[in-house]
Formats: sequence, C-alpha cells, structure tokens
Amino acid sequence: MESVVWQGLALSGIFSWIVITCYFDVTKKIRSLLQPWVSHHVVSGTYIILKIQKHQHKFLDALFSGLSCIVSVPFYTAFLPLLFWSGHGKLARQMTLLMALCDYLGNCIKDVVSAPRPNCPPVRRITATKDEEENALEYGLPSSHTLNTVCLSGFLVCYVLSYTQSEDAFVKLGAVTLACLLVGFIGFGRIYLGMHSLIDIIGGLVFGFMILAIWLSVHEYVDAFIVSGQNVTSFWAALSFLLLFAYPTPEFPTPSFEYHTAFDGVVFGI
Repeated sequence: MESVVWQGLALSGIFSWIVITCYFDVTKKIRSLLQPWVSHHVVSGTYIILKIQKHQHKFLDALFSGLSCIVSVPFYTAFLPLLFWSGHGKLARQMTLLMALCDYLGNCIKDVVSAPRPNCPPVRRITATKDEEENALEYGLPSSHTLNTVCLSGFLVCYVLSYTQSEDAFVKLGAVTLACLLVGFIGFGRIYLGMHSLIDIIGGLVFGFMILAIWLSVHEYVDAFIVSGQNVTSFWAALSFLLLFAYPTPEFPTPSFEYHTAFDGVVFGI
C-alpha cells in the first residue's frame, strides 16, 4: 500500500508540474533570465577557445575526437549491453538508469536555456563523426559529454571500490585520479574541438556532480524497486509517458528530444 501511495504522489507531482509549466509558461520565463547571461559568457569566452586552438595538431584532433566517443550514443550501445551479457546485471541496470537520467536532465537544461555554442567561425569546430555532427545541432549549456563523464566515471569508481571492498588508500587514490583525468581530458577536449565554451564545461561539471551525489544516495532503492517492487511495469509506463510531456520546448527544434525518447524506451525495457 505504501508503494502505491508514493507512486501516485510521484506521478501526480510530475503531472502537476506539466500543468503549471504550460499555464504559466515557466520555460520561457526561465530562459529570459538565463539565456542572455550564458550567451554573454559564451561570446566572451571565445578568445579562450581560439588560444587553445592555436596549438592544433592532427594527433590532438584524433585524440580528443576519440575521447568524445567514450560518452556518446555509439559507446552506450556497445558498453551497456556488454555489462548485461557479462553477468553484471545490477551494475548494468544502474548504469543504464543513471545515463538515462543524465541524458534527460542535461538535455532539459540545454533546451530550457537554449544558449548557443561558440560561433564557427571564428572558432574551428571539429566534427569527425556523424554523431558529433548531430551533437553540434543541440544547444551548448551544459556540456553533455562532461556531465555524463562525471556521472559515468564517478559511479563506476564508487561501485567497483564497493564491490571489491578495497581498503587500500593507494587503490582508491588511483581510481579517483584516473576518473578525474578522464573528466579533465573530456572537458578540455570539448573546448579544443570547438564544441563548447568554458561556461558549458563548468555547467557540465556542476550539474554532473549534483546528479551523481543524488544518484549515489538513491540507486540502491531504485534498483530494489525495479527488481522486486510492486506495479513496476505500470508505474514505469506512466512515468515514461509523463516525462515525454514534461520535456521543455526549446527556442528552436533540436535532436535532444529524440535522444531522450530513445533512451526512455531503453529504460522502460529494463
């Protein structure tokens, strides 16, 4: 009975939010406050990108383009099924849910703010893959690659250390250092490739750590609900349906909603 109550409250809360945002036009009001400020920082930060791109090299182009694929759609389609097939069902479920949460919240923020990416030209934008070309059609803040890398690497480190029950301080330090280096390289690479400005990277870091902190506090409860909860299928079907309507309308159409819809279907499949 308690499970049914909180499920009803959660769905009612989302439905109420949809009604409120539509009636009071919340998205446009938030955008009118944030978009000018973010756009100003994107323009003023262009000189940082140009300074970095003065050191352009084919090796760096290939390196940062390759690193960007680590948290892209092709990576998800290869990495997440491998976790299931290798027998790590719990980790696979939680990673899939976390990535879907990051994708949804990150794209929601992008389309609410609707802040532009750095202008090209003068910035040199490198889109080595079809996936990167599609990413360039989205808005800039926050950097999805940075946000996803923070959550992906952060949760993976916490899970592995917990799973192995390692008490070695050097092992913990090494794992955290590797995660930080990966986040740093991804963030720097997004600037080098001309895909994001500094404010986008900072936004990705801030929102990434916030989402990671929340997820680390609730992931066990979420997984327990999926495995042995009541009305899981009906609740998730209703939740998926409402989240489609709760998604904000961007200033101009972007592929972000399509990405969310696809990932929403993946999560419902779990």
